[in-house]
Amino acid sequence: MILDKLENVSRYAAINAGIVKAVKAAETLHAATYQTGRMDVEGDDVYLNCAEYDTHEMTGALTEAHRAYLDVMVMIDGCETVYVKRTDALQNVTRPYDPNIDALLADTDADCCAVRLVKGDFLVLFPEDAHAPGCHADAPCHVKKAIGKVKI
Repeated sequence: MILDKLENVSRYAAINAGIVKAVKAAETLHAATYQTGRMDVEGDDVYLNCAEYDTHEMTGALTEAHRAYLDVMVMIDGCETVYVKRTDALQNVTRPYDPNIDALLADTDADCCAVRLVKGDFLVLFPEDAHAPGCHADAPCHVKKAIGKVKI
């Protein structure tokens, strides 16, 4: 997992250049003109899923983990908590990994690490980083967030 400020993204180019491409594409988005949906950056290798939603309680949240793509989350507007735990330490996998949706699903464990994602930050989640996004930070919040999908 990587949590950092947008201005530091170039430091991670050696890990995967797609991380930088996803963040730079997300930086072109603005809250006032934001539209949901898919935004291609490099076809299926790097693209953004632009989402807008209200945050929710941690209780009942689903945890997910991916194998084919990294998630690169960039907050456009709002803030949320993303709960993170090592994928191999999940206590209750409710749906084993399905390559058709590139996801494993599980209950969110009480011992997850809380990561606060605010405007100006980006969060990179690797296959080892199971995550439950979209949860309340301080209070319920309306969020506009770009989720970069970077093929591994």
